[in-house]
Amino acid sequence: MEKKKKGNWFLKTLLVLFIMFLCLYSISMNGYIENINKKKTLYTEEQIKKFETDVSNGEYLDLKDYTLVKDIDYSNKMSDFGEDLSEIIAVTASKSIDFLNNILSYLFY
Repeated sequence: MEKKKKGNWFLKTLLVLFIMFLCLYSISMNGYIENINKKKTLYTEEQIKKFETDVSNGEYLDLKDYTLVKDIDYSNKMSDFGEDLSEIIAVTASKSIDFLNNILSYLFY
C-alpha cells in the first residue's frame, strides 16, 4: 500500500490568506465600511457648516446644539416588565445570599 502524500501546508495557508484578502478587498471596494461609519456619524453636513459659521462669527458654542442623535425612549410594556423582573430577581438573590451567609456564619462560628 502506498502512503498518501501529505499536502503542502504552506500553500494551503497561503491560499486561505489569499481568500481572506479577496474578501476584505471586496468589502472595502463595495463601500461596506464607509456605510457602517456613515451610520455612526453624529453630525450632518448642515450641522458642520452651521458650526463652522458660528466659529467664524465668534458665537458661544455648545456641542449639544449641533448633535443629531437625540435620546429616544424605546421602552414598552415588555421591556418595562423585563426590567422589573430582573430587579426582583436581583433583590431576591441578594437577600437569599445574605440569609445563607447568616446561617453559615452561625453554624461555623
